[in-house]
Amino acid sequence: MRAILPLAGALLMCAVSALWAQSPTQSAHDLVKDVVYNELQERRQISLWQYRVEKRVFSQSLSEQEVETVDGPVDRVFARNGKPLDLVAQKKETDRLNNLLHNPSEQTRMKQDHNAEEQRVQRLIAAMPDAFLYDYEGPAEEGSVRLSFRPNPAYNPSTYEARVYHALSGEVSIQTQSKRLLKIDAHIVSEIDFGFGILGRIEKGGKFQIQRQQVSENRWKTSVVDVHVSGHIIFFKNISKDQHEVRTLFKPMSPHTSVQDAVTLLNAMTAP
Repeated sequence: MRAILPLAGALLMCAVSALWAQSPTQSAHDLVKDVVYNELQERRQISLWQYRVEKRVFSQSLSEQEVETVDGPVDRVFARNGKPLDLVAQKKETDRLNNLLHNPSEQTRMKQDHNAEEQRVQRLIAAMPDAFLYDYEGPAEEGSVRLSFRPNPAYNPSTYEARVYHALSGEVSIQTQSKRLLKIDAHIVSEIDFGFGILGRIEKGGKFQIQRQQVSENRWKTSVVDVHVSGHIIFFKNISKDQHEVRTLFKPMSPHTSVQDAVTLLNAMTAP
C-alpha cells in the first residue's frame, strides 16, 4: 500500500498537468465567434461544386447528382428507392432539365429562392454567438473540440425562424486549428406555439444533425443533413420534415458555372 500511494499520486499529478496543458486558451463563446466569422467569410465568396447526393425524404429514397451554379443548384435523379430510373423516367428528367434551361422565369425564381435560402442560413450562422450559451465538453476526434450549447435567455428572437432556432440545445464540434464547424447535433427542447397555438405549433423533441467536410485547402461543404421535425404553421409553411441526406464525391466547378453548363453536364451523365 505504501508503494502504491506515491505511484497513484504521481499519476494524478501527471493527469492534472496534461489536462492543464490542454485547457482552452479562449472562452467557448469567443471560439464560436471566430468560427462564425470564418464560416461567413467563406460563404460570401463564390465556390461552386458538384457532388453525389443520397437522399431519403419520408419513405422515398433518391440518388442524385447536384451541380452548383451562379443561379443556384441544379440536380438530376438517377435512381429511386434503390433502382435506376427506367427509360421513361430518364426522359422525364431530361425534359425537366431542358424545360428549366429554356424557361427564364423559372431560372429567375430558382435564383431568388437560392439567394433567400443563403441569406437565411447566413442570418442563423451570424446569430450563433448571441442565441446560445456555450460550455466546453472536451475533445471530439483528433484536433477538434466539443461544446455544449443551450438557449441564451437574454436573446430575443424576432422572427419565426429565430424562435425555432432559439429552442435548440445540443452539441457542436469544432476543428480547433482552422476554427471551422465540423458538426451540429441539436434537438428542440420545448414546444413552440405561434399565435398561442392558433397559427401553428412545432413539437418538442425534433432533432437536427449537420456535418461538414473539408473538400479543399480552404473550402468546407455540408456532407450530412439529418432532420426529424414535426409541426405546422398555418398560412406560412409546412415544417413537417423527415429527411436524411448524404453528399459525397465533391468536385470543384468553375466559379462561372451557368444553368446551361449544369444541364449539359447532367444530361451527358448515365449515372452519378
